[in-house]
Amino acid sequence: MKSRFEGEKGPPASTFETPDYQERRTTVTKQYPDFEANIPTYAGTSRSAATTTTPDSVAMPWDKIIDRKVKSSDDHDMGKVESIAPSYIEVKEGAIHKKRYFIPKYYVHGFDGENIRTSLTKDEIKDTYERNSPPTESEFQTQQYMEQKRKVDSTYPQFLHGIPFMAKESGVKLQTEQSGETLSIPWDEVIHKRVKTTDNVDIGDIELVGNEFIVVREGVARVRHYYIPKSYINNYDGSSVYVAAPSGLVSAKFERETEPTPEEIKTLSEDRPSSGQQQPKGSKAEP
Repeated sequence: MKSRFEGEKGPPASTFETPDYQERRTTVTKQYPDFEANIPTYAGTSRSAATTTTPDSVAMPWDKIIDRKVKSSDDHDMGKVESIAPSYIEVKEGAIHKKRYFIPKYYVHGFDGENIRTSLTKDEIKDTYERNSPPTESEFQTQQYMEQKRKVDSTYPQFLHGIPFMAKESGVKLQTEQSGETLSIPWDEVIHKRVKTTDNVDIGDIELVGNEFIVVREGVARVRHYYIPKSYINNYDGSSVYVAAPSGLVSAKFERETEPTPEEIKTLSEDRPSSGQQQPKGSKAEP
């Protein structure tokens, strides 16, 4: 990096048009068609970011998860990984009154940097896989499990060699109108997240979070800044923040060159629609 790219100012685009860079660009765009708009998720042990897994992520070898804490899909602690077998992981819970769970590998969802996550609830694990001795291979061969196996194999071809890393997305703090549930998500973790409107238009990414508003930056050559009151945020799906306004209104109402005054922010916040908001197509109502 130092020998090839260190400089006092930005170089002309032609500087990068070397054969190896063109080959690299071709490879990357084939693997990530939307690379120009979105940077791919880095699948390391990062703890940034709803828990999703990436098919192309580097997997953690199964033998490396010994002593890792295990959580159910409904976020209950189930103990620690005691041992690994070809078709299951053995989980031990408790120190005095020990309980053992023999969980089939294909119900292991991934590793989020801290915990092994399963796709089973606490009750499902206890009711089906709690026992004192390992199960036989045939006990796992249920129709439900075989369907899960086919699904995982098609999504993560390297599953047998390692457990997928997971991304844990975090974002804003808001209350969903559908359920009244308060979503407590640190504001600093939505910096650089994409922002979409009710008509599903991408208007840029979050550049700054103020006390009463977020600053959204759109464009490169011609940059636009939108100062949007926090009260307009109505959803977050792990990758995008959604605002309760159509794209045309965002441009007309929130675009400005300087930070708005507290009085202006108050006025804009009071204008926010209180009901009948259109949910963006494809977004989740409750992350």
